[in-house]
Amino acid sequence: MTRSVFHETKKVLHRATPGHVARKFSTRRTIASFADMLGLVYFGYVNQSDDEHRLLRGMTISRTHDDQHYCVGTFKGYDMALVVRRDTLTYPDKRLKDHHWTIMTFDLHTYVDVPHFYIGQSKIREELLARYSALVPLQFGHFTQHAQAFIDNYIVYSSAEHAVEVEQILRPELTSGIAAHFKDLSVELSENTLYLYATEKHPSRSLLERMTNDGVWLAQAIDESRQRFNEQYA
Repeated sequence: MTRSVFHETKKVLHRATPGHVARKFSTRRTIASFADMLGLVYFGYVNQSDDEHRLLRGMTISRTHDDQHYCVGTFKGYDMALVVRRDTLTYPDKRLKDHHWTIMTFDLHTYVDVPHFYIGQSKIREELLARYSALVPLQFGHFTQHAQAFIDNYIVYSSAEHAVEVEQILRPELTSGIAAHFKDLSVELSENTLYLYATEKHPSRSLLERMTNDGVWLAQAIDESRQRFNEQYA
Protein backbone atom coordinates (compact mmCIF):
# COMPACT_ATOMS: atom_id res chain seq x y z
CA MET A 1 0.00 0.00 0.00
CA THR A 2 1.44 3.38 -0.98
CA ARG A 3 1.90 6.16 1.56
CA SER A 4 -0.89 8.29 0.04
CA VAL A 5 -3.39 5.40 -0.11
CA PHE A 6 -2.61 4.48 3.51
CA HIS A 7 -3.10 8.11 4.53
CA GLU A 8 -6.48 8.35 2.75
CA THR A 9 -7.63 5.06 4.31
CA LYS A 10 -6.84 6.36 7.79
CA LYS A 11 -8.85 9.51 7.09
CA VAL A 12 -11.88 7.56 5.87
CA LEU A 13 -11.85 5.34 8.96
CA HIS A 14 -11.48 8.34 11.25
CA ARG A 15 -14.41 10.16 9.65
CA ALA A 16 -16.64 7.16 10.37
CA THR A 17 -16.06 7.21 14.13
CA PRO A 18 -19.00 8.38 16.31
CA GLY A 19 -16.87 11.08 17.93
CA HIS A 20 -15.92 12.60 14.58
CA VAL A 21 -19.53 12.58 13.35
CA ALA A 22 -20.74 14.26 16.55
CA ARG A 23 -18.07 16.99 16.35
CA LYS A 24 -18.89 17.57 12.68
CA PHE A 25 -22.58 18.21 13.40
CA SER A 26 -21.74 20.34 16.42
CA THR A 27 -19.43 22.50 14.29
CA ARG A 28 -22.12 22.85 11.64
CA ARG A 29 -24.62 24.07 14.25
CA THR A 30 -22.11 26.53 15.67
CA ILE A 31 -21.16 28.05 12.32
CA ALA A 32 -24.71 28.06 10.93
CA SER A 33 -25.96 29.84 14.06
CA PHE A 34 -23.11 32.34 13.89
CA ALA A 35 -23.82 33.00 10.20
CA ASP A 36 -27.50 33.58 10.97
CA MET A 37 -26.60 36.06 13.71
CA LEU A 38 -24.43 38.10 11.30
CA GLY A 39 -26.81 37.78 8.38
CA LEU A 40 -24.42 35.62 6.35
CA VAL A 41 -25.61 32.94 3.94
CA TYR A 42 -24.52 29.44 4.98
CA PHE A 43 -23.79 27.03 2.08
CA GLY A 44 -21.97 24.19 3.84
CA TYR A 45 -19.67 22.17 1.58
CA VAL A 46 -18.62 23.80 -1.69
CA ASN A 47 -16.69 22.31 -4.59
CA GLN A 48 -13.73 24.47 -5.58
CA SER A 49 -14.53 23.91 -9.25
CA ASP A 50 -18.09 25.23 -8.84
CA ASP A 51 -18.36 28.60 -10.57
CA GLU A 52 -21.43 29.55 -8.53
CA HIS A 53 -19.32 30.27 -5.45
CA ARG A 54 -16.39 32.58 -5.06
CA LEU A 55 -13.23 30.61 -4.33
CA LEU A 56 -11.30 31.72 -1.26
CA ARG A 57 -7.68 31.88 -2.32
CA GLY A 58 -4.72 32.93 -0.16
CA MET A 59 -1.85 30.82 1.05
CA THR A 60 -3.95 27.68 1.67
CA ILE A 61 -5.38 27.33 -1.84
CA SER A 62 -4.48 24.15 -3.72
CA ARG A 63 -5.90 21.64 -6.16
CA THR A 64 -6.62 19.20 -3.34
CA HIS A 65 -8.21 21.24 -0.55
CA ASP A 66 -11.76 20.69 0.75
CA ASP A 67 -13.97 23.57 1.91
CA GLN A 68 -16.69 23.03 4.50
CA HIS A 69 -19.10 25.42 6.24
CA TYR A 70 -18.77 28.08 3.53
CA CYS A 71 -20.56 31.35 4.39
CA VAL A 72 -20.70 34.73 2.64
CA GLY A 73 -22.25 38.09 3.37
CA THR A 74 -21.56 41.65 4.48
CA PHE A 75 -20.72 42.87 7.96
CA LYS A 76 -20.17 46.51 8.93
CA GLY A 77 -19.83 47.44 5.27
CA TYR A 78 -17.23 44.76 4.43
CA ASP A 79 -17.91 41.83 2.11
CA MET A 80 -16.73 38.81 4.08
CA ALA A 81 -16.55 35.04 3.82
CA LEU A 82 -15.92 32.17 6.20
CA VAL A 83 -14.82 28.60 5.53
CA VAL A 84 -13.17 25.65 7.26
CA ARG A 85 -10.53 24.28 4.89
CA ARG A 86 -8.69 20.95 4.98
CA ASP A 87 -5.73 19.90 2.93
CA THR A 88 -3.01 17.28 2.98
CA LEU A 89 0.45 18.70 2.43
CA THR A 90 3.49 16.75 1.27
CA TYR A 91 6.76 17.83 2.85
CA PRO A 92 10.30 17.50 1.46
CA ASP A 93 10.91 14.45 3.66
CA LYS A 94 7.86 12.77 2.02
CA ARG A 95 5.68 13.14 5.10
CA LEU A 96 1.94 13.58 4.52
CA LYS A 97 0.22 15.78 7.06
CA ASP A 98 -3.36 17.00 7.28
CA HIS A 99 -3.96 20.67 8.07
CA HIS A 100 -7.18 22.45 8.98
CA TRP A 101 -7.76 26.18 8.90
CA THR A 102 -10.73 28.28 9.90
CA ILE A 103 -10.45 31.14 7.41
CA MET A 104 -12.24 34.47 7.45
CA THR A 105 -11.80 37.04 4.66
CA PHE A 106 -12.66 40.71 4.27
CA ASP A 107 -12.50 42.62 0.99
CA LEU A 108 -10.75 45.97 1.40
CA HIS A 109 -12.45 49.13 0.16
CA THR A 110 -9.31 50.66 -1.34
CA TYR A 111 -8.91 50.30 -5.09
CA VAL A 112 -5.14 50.80 -4.95
CA ASP A 113 -3.16 47.55 -4.87
CA VAL A 114 -1.79 46.62 -1.45
CA PRO A 115 1.40 44.51 -1.48
CA HIS A 116 1.11 40.83 -0.62
CA PHE A 117 2.20 40.11 2.95
CA TYR A 118 1.76 37.51 5.66
CA ILE A 119 2.03 37.97 9.44
CA GLY A 120 2.70 34.89 11.54
CA GLN A 121 4.00 34.00 14.97
CA SER A 122 7.78 33.82 15.29
CA LYS A 123 7.65 30.04 15.34
CA ILE A 124 7.27 29.49 11.60
CA ARG A 125 4.39 27.17 10.91
CA GLU A 126 5.06 24.15 8.74
CA GLU A 127 2.26 25.03 6.36
CA LEU A 128 3.94 28.36 5.56
CA LEU A 129 7.24 26.66 4.76
CA ALA A 130 5.48 24.09 2.61
CA ARG A 131 3.19 26.47 0.78
CA TYR A 132 4.81 29.87 0.59
CA SER A 133 8.56 29.58 1.04
CA ALA A 134 8.97 32.26 -1.67
CA LEU A 135 7.97 34.92 0.87
CA VAL A 136 10.90 36.25 2.86
CA PRO A 137 10.92 37.54 6.45
CA LEU A 138 11.27 41.30 6.58
CA GLN A 139 13.60 43.07 9.00
CA PHE A 140 10.71 44.90 10.64
CA GLY A 141 11.41 47.93 12.81
CA HIS A 142 14.16 49.59 10.74
CA PHE A 143 11.97 52.52 9.72
CA THR A 144 9.50 52.78 12.62
CA GLN A 145 9.51 51.72 16.26
CA HIS A 146 6.99 48.96 16.90
CA ALA A 147 5.76 47.42 20.13
CA GLN A 148 8.30 44.98 21.52
CA ALA A 149 5.55 42.39 21.93
CA PHE A 150 5.06 42.42 18.17
CA ILE A 151 8.78 42.33 17.33
CA ASP A 152 9.35 39.44 19.76
CA ASN A 153 6.41 37.29 18.73
CA TYR A 154 5.61 37.97 15.08
CA ILE A 155 7.36 37.87 11.73
CA VAL A 156 6.15 39.77 8.67
CA TYR A 157 6.74 38.06 5.33
CA SER A 158 6.61 39.74 1.94
CA SER A 159 8.81 40.35 -1.08
CA ALA A 160 11.97 42.34 -0.36
CA GLU A 161 10.98 44.99 -2.90
CA HIS A 162 7.84 45.81 -0.90
CA ALA A 163 9.50 45.97 2.53
CA VAL A 164 9.27 49.74 2.95
CA GLU A 165 5.70 49.96 1.67
CA VAL A 166 4.50 47.12 3.89
CA GLU A 167 5.96 48.76 6.99
CA GLN A 168 4.33 52.07 6.03
CA ILE A 169 0.98 50.27 5.88
CA LEU A 170 1.48 48.35 9.12
CA ARG A 171 1.87 51.35 11.38
CA PRO A 172 2.86 50.93 15.06
CA GLU A 173 -0.74 51.23 16.27
CA LEU A 174 -1.69 48.33 13.97
CA THR A 175 1.15 46.06 15.01
CA SER A 176 0.50 46.91 18.66
CA GLY A 177 -3.16 45.92 18.26
CA ILE A 178 -2.19 42.69 16.51
CA ALA A 179 0.21 41.77 19.32
CA ALA A 180 -2.42 42.51 21.96
CA HIS A 181 -5.50 40.87 20.43
CA PHE A 182 -4.73 38.44 17.62
CA LYS A 183 -3.04 35.80 19.79
CA ASP A 184 -3.09 32.58 17.73
CA LEU A 185 -4.34 34.18 14.49
CA SER A 186 -2.23 34.62 11.38
CA VAL A 187 -2.88 37.34 8.80
CA GLU A 188 -2.46 37.52 5.04
CA LEU A 189 -3.17 40.37 2.65
CA SER A 190 -3.44 39.15 -0.94
CA GLU A 191 -5.09 40.84 -3.93
CA ASN A 192 -6.71 43.42 -1.62
CA THR A 193 -8.41 40.74 0.43
CA LEU A 194 -7.59 40.34 4.11
CA TYR A 195 -7.34 36.73 5.35
CA LEU A 196 -7.42 35.67 8.98
CA TYR A 197 -6.31 32.11 9.74
CA ALA A 198 -6.86 30.00 12.82
CA THR A 199 -5.47 26.46 12.77
CA GLU A 200 -8.77 25.11 14.05
CA LYS A 201 -10.97 22.35 12.66
CA HIS A 202 -13.90 22.98 15.02
CA PRO A 203 -14.07 26.73 15.71
CA SER A 204 -15.98 27.90 18.76
CA ARG A 205 -18.51 30.74 18.75
CA SER A 206 -16.07 32.92 20.71
CA LEU A 207 -13.28 32.31 18.16
CA LEU A 208 -15.57 33.24 15.26
CA GLU A 209 -16.67 36.42 17.04
CA ARG A 210 -13.07 37.37 17.78
CA MET A 211 -12.00 36.76 14.19
CA THR A 212 -14.88 38.91 12.93
CA ASN A 213 -14.14 41.83 15.23
CA ASP A 214 -10.37 41.64 14.67
CA GLY A 215 -10.82 41.32 10.92
CA VAL A 216 -13.10 44.34 10.58
CA TRP A 217 -10.80 46.41 12.79
CA LEU A 218 -7.71 45.52 10.76
CA ALA A 219 -9.48 45.97 7.40
CA GLN A 220 -10.62 49.45 8.44
CA ALA A 221 -7.15 50.32 9.71
CA ILE A 222 -5.44 49.19 6.50
CA ASP A 223 -7.98 51.09 4.38
CA GLU A 224 -7.32 54.24 6.41
CA SER A 225 -3.57 53.71 6.28
CA ARG A 226 -3.71 53.23 2.52
CA GLN A 227 -5.75 56.41 2.12
CA ARG A 228 -3.17 58.43 4.06
CA PHE A 229 -0.35 56.84 2.08
CA ASN A 230 -2.03 57.77 -1.20
CA GLU A 231 -2.64 61.34 -0.07
CA GLN A 232 0.96 61.70 1.06
CA TYR A 233 2.43 60.51 -2.24
CA ALA A 234 -0.23 61.84 -4.61
